[in-house]
Amino acid sequence: MNGICPLIDLKCEPCDCAGISCQPLFPGMKVVWPELKGVSAPEAKRIIEHDNPHVTCVIITEDTGVLQVCCCNRVVLVVPVANCPNGPVLNSPQIG
Repeated sequence: MNGICPLIDLKCEPCDCAGISCQPLFPGMKVVWPELKGVSAPEAKRIIEHDNPHVTCVIITEDTGVLQVCCCNRVVLVVPVANCPNGPVLNSPQIG
């Protein structure tokens, strides 16, 4: 499906960590999901938000620029331009 990824205006909760370095902020919860690379973005979003209810996934295309700001309430899922929002996740999802 060649859809359009909706733009999400997600309030950023800034932090000084990304990925596994955020683990102390989320004891007992996952902060990285390398096993979801290649999985459909909607399925990855469902799994991540179930594993860690403190984060929201944002699906973007590989040609979208993202500010290099670490947000502890966000996980970015990058998908191919031609298959948004249902394409396979191209990155290794992590908090930050």
